[in-house]
Amino acid sequence: MLVIRRFRLGAAATVAVVALLASTAATPAAVQLSVGIRLVVASGAIETCSSKAKAALSAELSTVGETSPGTAIWFGYGATDSEGHATSAAAIHCFPVDKGYEVTFTCSVEQPGSPFNADQLCKGLDDKFQGRAGTPLTLPATPTPVPTGCALNNLVGTWLMNNSQSQKFVFTVDGEITDPQGVSGNWNLDGNTVTLTYYGTSTLKLSPDGKQITGSKNFTRQC
Repeated sequence: MLVIRRFRLGAAATVAVVALLASTAATPAAVQLSVGIRLVVASGAIETCSSKAKAALSAELSTVGETSPGTAIWFGYGATDSEGHATSAAAIHCFPVDKGYEVTFTCSVEQPGSPFNADQLCKGLDDKFQGRAGTPLTLPATPTPVPTGCALNNLVGTWLMNNSQSQKFVFTVDGEITDPQGVSGNWNLDGNTVTLTYYGTSTLKLSPDGKQITGSKNFTRQC
């Protein structure tokens, strides 16, 4: 799914920023693309534009670089988790126009995941580029990892009903449960009480070690 927020930029910058985000994506998600912020500076060196672009990206994102030396297409992406997955990326493209230069901003974020949207990221970069005070983006040092393993505060993972390998159920982070036939339900965990909505509603118990769900339906977690 691609959500276009605004449209006006150079093709090279679009490819750069979308490729950056796509290359880090661990799972399918909606991607917001914001384009359209364009500045024309009547007098100034392209090197000045590049310097400002690099500084703006460095102020808002974690990893910054130039696509190739001398291209004046600068990119950046947000902090990544242990799997190298980032939820935000941006490109600033500088190119000469008469005695000055033109600059465009392209931003892309993954939703859900990024704490800000694509327009907010581009606005923040524009503020930094022009030296304006702006509202700081809420960018965590490290994206919150999806809970995994035999945790006591979630049921995310694969479970076997009645300890049968042919009855593998997947519990997702958004509270959904899916059986081997693709039939879906929902789960909720409150303390050690599990409420399972799947062919009716069942109230079950999570074991102290987080590995067993017991009651009218019994599950064993594969950690």
